[in-house]
Amino acid sequence: MAVDVRAEAVPADEFLEELEGLRKRHLSGELYRPPARHSTKEQVAAAKRRRHVGNSNQNHKFVGEKYLNCPDKEIRRLHLRKLIDEGGQTTVGVGMPSHPTLLRWESNAFGISDGEIDRLERQDMEPDMLVWQGWRIGAHRTDHWAVSIGCSLVGEGEKIQPEARQKLLQEIEDLKRDYTAMGIEDLERALANTIEHASADVHHARLAAKTVREFVDTPELQDEMRRAYILTLHMKGF
Repeated sequence: MAVDVRAEAVPADEFLEELEGLRKRHLSGELYRPPARHSTKEQVAAAKRRRHVGNSNQNHKFVGEKYLNCPDKEIRRLHLRKLIDEGGQTTVGVGMPSHPTLLRWESNAFGISDGEIDRLERQDMEPDMLVWQGWRIGAHRTDHWAVSIGCSLVGEGEKIQPEARQKLLQEIEDLKRDYTAMGIEDLERALANTIEHASADVHHARLAAKTVREFVDTPELQDEMRRAYILTLHMKGF
């Protein structure tokens, strides 16, 4: 997918539409983060074990760095909500625990103990995941702060697109039926992470869109944003 380098900055709303167009062309109507579907409880458990290997769920580790790197007070204030969502609303006394904890809850519902998860997370990450996570963490630390925040539009941004959101909600209902048929007793915990992201990511996407609209406003920053957005799109499935 070629990057369209412009001599002048594109108007903000037009630029956001351009980014969404990149998503539509690359994914051809598919979700960027579709909930995984499997035929048996054992297959689901195996997939969840793979996800824990090397503690590959690293995106929560640099949310605080984005907050610290942001010089704009309004964006920092809005980003604080995301920081609390990712790190756990329980840090302020109410609500959901951290997203990594929710991920554990889902695995616990399929018979994977915290002890086994601890062991899996201490293993070496798979090479392709290591490359992806290494680039991703490095990019969030070195890109312009507005690009770093705005890049979450790739995954979280689909939650504010009506067709994609409806498809995601249907996927969740399908998972409920699948898990019930598999005999999973604690459906609330088995779907906690998936359901929470379907809700919280709406607010996160709006923050990213606001950041891009107001601060990714030069040809150079828009070029940087396009490149990061496109490369992240190509990492679908990780």
